[in-house]
Amino acid sequence: MRKTVCVISFLMLLVGCGVPVQQEPAPIQPEAIPSHLRGTGAPTIPQPTATPGSPTLQVHFVRNDRLFALAREAPTTTPADRLAAVIQALMTGPNDTEQSDGITSALPPELTLTVADVQGKRVVLELSGETEGRSAAENVLAVGQIVLSVTALPTVDEVTFQRHGVAVEALLADGALTTEPLTAADYAALRSS
Repeated sequence: MRKTVCVISFLMLLVGCGVPVQQEPAPIQPEAIPSHLRGTGAPTIPQPTATPGSPTLQVHFVRNDRLFALAREAPTTTPADRLAAVIQALMTGPNDTEQSDGITSALPPELTLTVADVQGKRVVLELSGETEGRSAAENVLAVGQIVLSVTALPTVDEVTFQRHGVAVEALLADGALTTEPLTAADYAALRSS
């Protein structure tokens, strides 16, 4: 009985204070939000968390036409397994949360990457699938995304591409074409600051 009286008194107090009751949510104008509650306007990028103490891989993706690294959990086995994990992460792309924060992949969905050979600290990647009809900017970001991700591994310094076993020209960040081995330094200008 006492609880019922308290609830009724509280409701009467609310009605008496003029707190409006609405059936539908109402939008709040941005200027009505106190400044200490407003964000900076730049959404935060959630970093996938790895188990504390476990090794991670850096895989590069695209946001606002710049490349930046996200962490992915690394297998603790061989360098070949870590390389395969990087390639798989590139092919999988950003997760749903990352995509909702504007993170994308420059890799065409039809592209498939396969490790064709490892020669010391150089990795040869076989390209397959359709990659035509893309702009030079998209292609540079795609190549940079792959090269920065693969060379983030301590066992890899250089990347080359081939298609059906034949060397493929790749776009450098400055727009030049080359079949020479590619390094992280070739795409450093595309990294987000």
